[in-house]
Amino acid sequence: MANKNRILHLLRFLQTGSDEDHPVTTAQIRAAMGEKGCPVTVETLRDDIAALREAGYDIVVNEASGRPTTYSFVDRTLDTPELQLLIDAVSSSQFISPTRSRQLIAKLTAMAGPSHREELRQGIETVKTPNSQLLYTVQKIQQAIRADRQITFQYFSWNLDKEYVPRHDGKWYVISPYATLWRYERYFLVGWSEERERVVVFRVDRMGLPRLTRQDRVPAPADYDIRSYTERVFNMYDEGPMETVTLRCRPHMIGTLIDYFGKGVEPYNLTEESFDADVAVCASATFFGWVLGFGGDMTIAGPPPVCAQYRDALRRAGEEMAAGEGR
Repeated sequence: MANKNRILHLLRFLQTGSDEDHPVTTAQIRAAMGEKGCPVTVETLRDDIAALREAGYDIVVNEASGRPTTYSFVDRTLDTPELQLLIDAVSSSQFISPTRSRQLIAKLTAMAGPSHREELRQGIETVKTPNSQLLYTVQKIQQAIRADRQITFQYFSWNLDKEYVPRHDGKWYVISPYATLWRYERYFLVGWSEERERVVVFRVDRMGLPRLTRQDRVPAPADYDIRSYTERVFNMYDEGPMETVTLRCRPHMIGTLIDYFGKGVEPYNLTEESFDADVAVCASATFFGWVLGFGGDMTIAGPPPVCAQYRDALRRAGEEMAAGEGR
């Protein structure tokens, strides 16, 4: 069996043990192959290398006169900068658990040549999700979509004791899943809730491992389109109804609006001091806090009911601050 796998062992050794800056000699290859129980002669090695090159692998053979022949595997699917980009993304992604991060980074690092592995930084880890089953959760959601089935799951959050606990006394949510989306550095589930009678959104990293039910999925509403839906949804932490809100902004805020709402944002009522733009959002406390965070560079100009809600939110915040100061 070892001899039958000889060429595979050779390919693996060249992939992991050589690159353009770190060639290996015939003697080194023969020693490594011997350790695998696949001894090779110089002639056999030459034939195997030729077979790999004919199969499309980029293996450089350097046969300088008077010096040992060397071999370098230079056919890398991802180069060092690309690998570093992926490692940094894994390190900074909050939805990937620490254990899974280390496993993925080790696999990515192994894809580099031996001369470049030390160049790859391990990245700076951010606060990570405690949900170590996230990738399996995504897999279960996709399985349910393929099977056209509903799923049920518990939804988790932190309490004041810093414990990760189910919401609503362990309630099991039932959802007809339509899609998983990657937005705001997280995965989200989009699906239909019969309880709420509308499309809703959940953070996947806060879901327990879903179970497939025996119930068929509820078909998506006639006006549902995943592309337009994701363009409309401003903040996926909120699950309220969408409505059009007019924002009045300082001129330099156009970049912020494009970042959040896309290039479809159309400024109007342009002056030297401000412009207006209409956006579709969930008019919620989170949205009001987002607007307030720009310190006057953005405010809500309409419609009147949303302006009133915003004023009420600011008033309540001021009253609560005053009450806190008086304690």
